[in-house]
Amino acid sequence: MKSVPMLSAAAGIIVLWSVAVAAAPAAPAAKQPDTSYGRNYHELTLTSKKGRHYRIQVSVPDAAAPKEGYPVLYVLDGNGWFEPAAGIMRMREYEKLSPTIVVGVAAANKSFFDNSRAYDFTPPGSVEPEFEGIPIGGGDEFLAFLDDTVKPWVSAHYRTDPHRRILFGHSMGGSFALHALFKSPGSFDVYLAASPDIGFGAEIVPKEEPAFESDPRRKLPRLLVTVGSLEQGPSPALEDDYRRWYAAHPEEIPGMTPDQAVAELFSDGDNYDKIGKTRALVEKLKQSGVAAEFVEFDGDEHMAAAISALNRGVPFALRPPASGTSPN
Repeated sequence: MKSVPMLSAAAGIIVLWSVAVAAAPAAPAAKQPDTSYGRNYHELTLTSKKGRHYRIQVSVPDAAAPKEGYPVLYVLDGNGWFEPAAGIMRMREYEKLSPTIVVGVAAANKSFFDNSRAYDFTPPGSVEPEFEGIPIGGGDEFLAFLDDTVKPWVSAHYRTDPHRRILFGHSMGGSFALHALFKSPGSFDVYLAASPDIGFGAEIVPKEEPAFESDPRRKLPRLLVTVGSLEQGPSPALEDDYRRWYAAHPEEIPGMTPDQAVAELFSDGDNYDKIGKTRALVEKLKQSGVAAEFVEFDGDEHMAAAISALNRGVPFALRPPASGTSPN
Protein backbone atom coordinates (compact mmCIF):
# COMPACT_ATOMS: atom_id res chain seq x y z
CA MET A 1 0.00 0.00 0.00
CA LYS A 2 2.93 2.37 0.58
CA SER A 3 4.17 2.05 -3.00
CA VAL A 4 1.35 4.11 -4.55
CA PRO A 5 2.18 7.39 -2.74
CA MET A 6 5.87 6.87 -3.53
CA LEU A 7 5.12 6.39 -7.24
CA SER A 8 2.86 9.45 -7.22
CA ALA A 9 5.57 11.53 -5.63
CA ALA A 10 8.12 10.33 -8.14
CA ALA A 11 5.75 11.13 -10.99
CA GLY A 12 5.31 14.61 -9.62
CA ILE A 13 9.03 15.15 -9.53
CA ILE A 14 9.33 14.01 -13.14
CA VAL A 15 6.54 16.37 -14.20
CA LEU A 16 8.15 19.31 -12.39
CA TRP A 17 11.53 18.46 -13.95
CA SER A 18 9.96 18.26 -17.40
CA VAL A 19 8.29 21.64 -16.96
CA ALA A 20 11.57 23.15 -15.84
CA VAL A 21 13.37 21.76 -18.87
CA ALA A 22 10.66 22.98 -21.22
CA ALA A 23 10.83 26.46 -19.73
CA ALA A 24 14.61 26.73 -20.02
CA PRO A 25 15.95 28.86 -22.88
CA ALA A 26 17.18 26.98 -25.95
CA ALA A 27 20.91 26.32 -26.14
CA PRO A 28 22.82 28.31 -28.76
CA ALA A 29 23.16 26.51 -32.10
CA ALA A 30 26.82 27.42 -32.57
CA LYS A 31 28.91 24.34 -33.31
CA GLN A 32 31.75 23.70 -30.92
CA PRO A 33 35.17 23.03 -32.42
CA ASP A 34 36.06 19.35 -32.70
CA THR A 35 38.90 18.60 -30.30
CA SER A 36 38.46 14.84 -30.02
CA TYR A 37 40.77 14.00 -32.93
CA GLY A 38 38.58 10.97 -33.49
CA ARG A 39 38.56 8.94 -36.68
CA ASN A 40 35.96 6.85 -38.50
CA TYR A 41 36.92 3.46 -39.92
CA HIS A 42 35.54 1.65 -42.93
CA GLU A 43 36.49 -1.58 -44.67
CA LEU A 44 35.66 -2.98 -48.09
CA THR A 45 36.97 -5.27 -50.80
CA LEU A 46 38.04 -3.96 -54.20
CA THR A 47 38.92 -6.13 -57.18
CA SER A 48 41.51 -5.37 -59.82
CA LYS A 49 40.78 -5.65 -63.52
CA LYS A 50 42.75 -8.89 -63.43
CA GLY A 51 40.42 -10.33 -60.78
CA ARG A 52 42.71 -10.02 -57.75
CA HIS A 53 40.90 -9.12 -54.52
CA TYR A 54 42.20 -6.63 -51.96
CA ARG A 55 41.20 -5.57 -48.48
CA ILE A 56 40.83 -1.79 -48.31
CA GLN A 57 40.77 -0.13 -44.89
CA VAL A 58 39.95 3.56 -44.63
CA SER A 59 40.48 5.90 -41.67
CA VAL A 60 38.79 9.29 -42.01
CA PRO A 61 39.34 12.11 -39.50
CA ASP A 62 36.36 13.61 -37.67
CA ALA A 63 37.80 17.04 -38.39
CA ALA A 64 36.46 18.81 -41.45
CA ALA A 65 38.47 18.58 -44.62
CA PRO A 66 40.78 21.47 -45.51
CA LYS A 67 39.38 23.73 -48.22
CA GLU A 68 41.46 21.87 -50.83
CA GLY A 69 40.23 18.50 -49.57
CA TYR A 70 41.86 15.84 -47.41
CA PRO A 71 45.37 14.65 -48.23
CA VAL A 72 45.39 10.85 -48.60
CA LEU A 73 48.07 8.47 -47.36
CA TYR A 74 48.00 5.11 -49.17
CA VAL A 75 49.63 2.43 -47.02
CA LEU A 76 50.87 -0.79 -48.61
CA ASP A 77 50.82 -4.01 -46.58
CA GLY A 78 47.75 -2.56 -44.92
CA ASN A 79 47.13 -5.68 -42.83
CA GLY A 80 50.35 -4.85 -41.02
CA TRP A 81 50.82 -1.08 -41.26
CA PHE A 82 47.35 0.48 -41.59
CA GLU A 83 46.61 0.65 -37.86
CA PRO A 84 50.03 2.10 -36.89
CA ALA A 85 49.71 4.62 -39.72
CA ALA A 86 46.24 5.72 -38.58
CA GLY A 87 47.48 6.08 -34.98
CA ILE A 88 50.49 8.14 -36.03
CA MET A 89 48.31 10.27 -38.26
CA ARG A 90 45.96 10.98 -35.36
CA MET A 91 48.91 11.98 -33.17
CA ARG A 92 50.33 14.23 -35.88
CA GLU A 93 46.91 15.82 -36.39
CA TYR A 94 46.90 16.59 -32.67
CA GLU A 95 50.21 18.35 -33.31
CA LYS A 96 48.41 20.50 -35.88
CA LEU A 97 49.27 18.80 -39.14
CA SER A 98 46.48 18.58 -41.69
CA PRO A 99 43.67 16.04 -41.08
CA THR A 100 44.46 13.26 -43.52
CA ILE A 101 42.69 10.13 -44.77
CA VAL A 102 44.63 6.88 -44.40
CA VAL A 103 43.93 4.04 -46.85
CA GLY A 104 45.38 0.57 -46.24
CA VAL A 105 45.76 -1.80 -49.19
CA ALA A 106 46.48 -5.49 -48.61
CA ALA A 107 45.58 -9.05 -49.46
CA ALA A 108 41.88 -9.75 -48.96
CA ASN A 109 42.59 -12.79 -46.78
CA LYS A 110 43.79 -10.55 -43.93
CA SER A 111 47.14 -12.34 -43.52
CA PHE A 112 49.64 -10.11 -41.74
CA PHE A 113 52.05 -10.34 -44.68
CA ASP A 114 50.69 -12.53 -47.48
CA ASN A 115 52.91 -14.11 -50.14
CA SER A 116 50.81 -12.38 -52.81
CA ARG A 117 52.69 -9.18 -51.99
CA ALA A 118 55.70 -10.67 -53.79
CA TYR A 119 53.72 -10.51 -57.04
CA ASP A 120 52.26 -7.07 -56.38
CA PHE A 121 55.48 -5.35 -55.34
CA THR A 122 57.99 -6.60 -57.92
CA PRO A 123 58.57 -5.20 -61.44
CA PRO A 124 57.88 -7.22 -64.58
CA GLY A 125 60.82 -9.41 -65.51
CA SER A 126 61.86 -10.00 -61.88
CA VAL A 127 63.89 -13.14 -61.27
CA GLU A 128 64.77 -14.27 -57.76
CA PRO A 129 65.92 -17.86 -57.00
CA GLU A 130 64.79 -17.65 -53.38
CA PHE A 131 61.20 -17.07 -54.58
CA GLU A 132 60.96 -20.25 -56.63
CA GLY A 133 57.31 -21.30 -56.80
CA ILE A 134 56.06 -17.86 -55.68
CA PRO A 135 54.64 -15.65 -58.47
CA ILE A 136 56.50 -12.35 -58.90
CA GLY A 137 56.61 -9.55 -61.46
CA GLY A 138 53.13 -8.00 -61.12
CA GLY A 139 54.23 -4.51 -60.07
CA ASP A 140 52.81 -2.70 -63.10
CA GLU A 141 49.50 -4.52 -62.70
CA PHE A 142 49.33 -3.50 -59.04
CA LEU A 143 50.23 0.11 -59.87
CA ALA A 144 47.37 0.16 -62.38
CA PHE A 145 45.04 -1.14 -59.66
CA LEU A 146 46.06 1.74 -57.37
CA ASP A 147 45.69 4.32 -60.14
CA ASP A 148 42.55 3.03 -61.83
CA THR A 149 40.55 1.48 -58.98
CA VAL A 150 41.65 2.49 -55.48
CA LYS A 151 42.30 6.20 -55.96
CA PRO A 152 39.12 6.80 -58.00
CA TRP A 153 37.06 5.00 -55.33
CA VAL A 154 38.54 7.19 -52.59
CA SER A 155 37.99 10.37 -54.59
CA ALA A 156 34.39 9.38 -55.32
CA HIS A 157 33.55 8.86 -51.64
CA TYR A 158 35.56 11.63 -49.92
CA ARG A 159 36.62 15.19 -50.66
CA THR A 160 40.32 14.77 -51.35
CA ASP A 161 43.17 17.02 -52.43
CA PRO A 162 44.37 15.82 -55.85
CA HIS A 163 47.78 17.37 -55.19
CA ARG A 164 48.51 15.64 -51.86
CA ARG A 165 48.56 11.93 -52.63
CA ILE A 166 51.11 10.02 -50.57
CA LEU A 167 52.34 6.43 -51.03
CA PHE A 168 53.98 4.50 -48.18
CA GLY A 169 55.63 1.11 -48.57
CA HIS A 170 58.03 -0.86 -46.38
CA SER A 171 60.56 -3.52 -47.37
CA MET A 172 59.27 -5.02 -50.64
CA GLY A 173 56.58 -2.34 -50.43
CA GLY A 174 59.37 0.23 -50.21
CA SER A 175 60.88 -1.21 -53.37
CA PHE A 176 57.49 -0.92 -55.03
CA ALA A 177 57.30 2.74 -53.99
CA LEU A 178 60.58 3.32 -55.84
CA HIS A 179 59.34 1.33 -58.85
CA ALA A 180 56.15 3.41 -58.91
CA LEU A 181 58.23 6.60 -58.77
CA PHE A 182 60.43 5.48 -61.66
CA LYS A 183 57.55 4.09 -63.71
CA SER A 184 54.89 6.73 -63.05
CA PRO A 185 56.16 9.75 -61.09
CA GLY A 186 52.81 11.50 -61.51
CA SER A 187 50.83 8.80 -59.74
CA PHE A 188 51.61 10.24 -56.30
CA ASP A 189 52.90 13.55 -55.00
CA VAL A 190 55.04 12.07 -52.21
CA TYR A 191 56.71 8.66 -52.16
CA LEU A 192 57.78 7.19 -48.80
CA ALA A 193 60.07 4.23 -49.42
CA ALA A 194 60.90 2.60 -46.07
CA SER A 195 63.68 0.00 -45.93
CA PRO A 196 63.39 -0.81 -49.65
CA ASP A 197 64.65 -4.25 -50.63
CA ILE A 198 66.76 -2.85 -53.44
CA GLY A 199 68.89 -5.99 -53.66
CA PHE A 200 65.91 -8.08 -54.80
CA GLY A 201 66.13 -9.59 -58.26
CA ALA A 202 69.74 -8.52 -58.85
CA GLU A 203 68.81 -4.90 -58.09
CA ILE A 204 66.06 -4.77 -60.69
CA VAL A 205 64.48 -1.63 -59.19
CA PRO A 206 67.70 0.46 -59.06
CA LYS A 207 68.32 -0.56 -62.67
CA GLU A 208 65.14 1.34 -63.60
CA GLU A 209 66.62 4.62 -62.36
CA PRO A 210 68.71 5.62 -65.43
CA ALA A 211 65.62 5.76 -67.65
CA PHE A 212 63.89 7.84 -64.98
CA GLU A 213 66.64 10.48 -65.24
CA SER A 214 65.32 11.46 -68.68
CA ASP A 215 61.71 11.78 -67.48
CA PRO A 216 60.85 15.49 -67.11
CA ARG A 217 58.30 14.59 -64.43
CA ARG A 218 61.03 13.41 -62.06
CA LYS A 219 61.21 16.86 -60.40
CA LEU A 220 57.50 16.96 -59.52
CA PRO A 221 57.13 14.48 -56.62
CA ARG A 222 59.09 14.36 -53.39
CA LEU A 223 60.79 11.23 -52.06
CA LEU A 224 61.82 10.10 -48.59
CA VAL A 225 63.87 6.91 -48.32
CA THR A 226 64.64 5.46 -44.88
CA VAL A 227 66.51 2.52 -43.38
CA GLY A 228 67.30 1.25 -39.89
CA SER A 229 70.93 1.14 -38.83
CA LEU A 230 70.55 -2.51 -37.75
CA GLU A 231 69.15 -3.72 -41.07
CA GLN A 232 72.60 -4.61 -42.33
CA GLY A 233 72.57 -7.62 -40.05
CA PRO A 234 70.54 -8.78 -37.06
CA SER A 235 71.36 -7.39 -33.64
CA PRO A 236 72.27 -9.92 -30.93
CA ALA A 237 69.03 -8.99 -29.18
CA LEU A 238 66.95 -9.84 -32.25
CA GLU A 239 68.77 -13.15 -32.67
CA ASP A 240 67.98 -13.93 -29.04
CA ASP A 241 64.30 -13.12 -29.66
CA TYR A 242 64.16 -15.68 -32.45
CA ARG A 243 66.21 -18.20 -30.51
CA ARG A 244 63.78 -18.08 -27.57
CA TRP A 245 60.79 -18.32 -29.90
CA TYR A 246 62.22 -21.33 -31.74
CA ALA A 247 62.96 -23.02 -28.42
CA ALA A 248 59.30 -22.54 -27.42
CA HIS A 249 58.04 -23.71 -30.84
CA PRO A 250 60.25 -26.62 -31.95
CA GLU A 251 57.52 -27.76 -34.33
CA GLU A 252 58.39 -24.78 -36.52
CA ILE A 253 62.00 -25.97 -37.02
CA PRO A 254 61.80 -29.78 -37.32
CA GLY A 255 65.22 -31.41 -37.18
CA MET A 256 67.00 -28.19 -36.22
CA THR A 257 68.18 -26.62 -33.01
CA PRO A 258 67.26 -23.00 -32.25
CA ASP A 259 70.87 -21.98 -32.94
CA GLN A 260 70.81 -23.70 -36.33
CA ALA A 261 67.49 -22.09 -37.23
CA VAL A 262 68.74 -18.62 -36.32
CA ALA A 263 71.96 -19.14 -38.29
CA GLU A 264 70.00 -20.21 -41.37
CA LEU A 265 67.45 -17.40 -41.07
CA PHE A 266 70.08 -14.67 -40.95
CA SER A 267 72.72 -16.33 -43.13
CA ASP A 268 72.68 -13.59 -45.78
CA GLY A 269 72.44 -10.63 -43.43
CA ASP A 270 75.98 -9.30 -43.95
CA ASN A 271 76.47 -10.08 -47.63
CA TYR A 272 74.80 -7.00 -49.09
CA ASP A 273 75.54 -3.39 -48.27
CA LYS A 274 71.89 -2.36 -48.11
CA ILE A 275 72.42 0.89 -46.23
CA GLY A 276 75.30 2.08 -48.38
CA LYS A 277 73.62 1.18 -51.65
CA THR A 278 70.33 2.77 -50.60
CA ARG A 279 72.07 5.99 -49.61
CA ALA A 280 73.99 6.02 -52.88
CA LEU A 281 70.78 5.60 -54.88
CA VAL A 282 69.18 8.57 -53.11
CA GLU A 283 72.26 10.71 -53.71
CA LYS A 284 72.13 9.87 -57.40
CA LEU A 285 68.46 10.83 -57.54
CA LYS A 286 69.18 14.13 -55.83
CA GLN A 287 71.91 14.90 -58.35
CA SER A 288 69.42 14.36 -61.18
CA GLY A 289 67.06 16.93 -59.68
CA VAL A 290 64.74 14.75 -57.62
CA ALA A 291 63.56 16.27 -54.32
CA ALA A 292 64.81 13.30 -52.32
CA GLU A 293 65.88 12.77 -48.71
CA PHE A 294 67.62 9.85 -47.00
CA VAL A 295 67.29 9.07 -43.29
CA GLU A 296 68.96 6.31 -41.27
CA PHE A 297 67.31 5.45 -37.95
CA ASP A 298 69.97 4.67 -35.38
CA GLY A 299 69.27 1.46 -33.47
CA ASP A 300 66.28 0.35 -35.57
CA GLU A 301 65.91 -3.16 -36.91
CA HIS A 302 64.00 -3.88 -40.10
CA MET A 303 60.45 -4.07 -38.73
CA ALA A 304 60.88 -1.30 -36.17
CA ALA A 305 62.17 0.96 -38.94
CA ALA A 306 58.72 0.89 -40.54
CA ILE A 307 57.20 2.67 -37.54
CA SER A 308 60.01 5.22 -37.50
CA ALA A 309 59.49 5.75 -41.22
CA LEU A 310 55.79 6.43 -40.75
CA ASN A 311 56.44 8.83 -37.90
CA ARG A 312 59.06 10.67 -39.96
CA GLY A 313 57.27 10.34 -43.28
CA VAL A 314 53.93 11.85 -42.27
CA PRO A 315 55.33 15.33 -41.45
CA PHE A 316 57.68 15.10 -44.42
CA ALA A 317 54.65 14.62 -46.66
CA LEU A 318 52.28 17.12 -45.02
CA ARG A 319 54.52 20.06 -44.25
CA PRO A 320 55.07 22.56 -47.07
CA PRO A 321 58.50 22.04 -48.66
CA ALA A 322 59.12 25.80 -48.44
CA SER A 323 59.13 25.59 -44.62
CA GLY A 324 62.31 23.53 -44.75
CA THR A 325 63.44 20.38 -46.45
CA SER A 326 64.26 18.45 -43.30
CA PRO A 327 61.79 15.61 -42.63
CA ASN A 328 62.19 15.92 -38.85
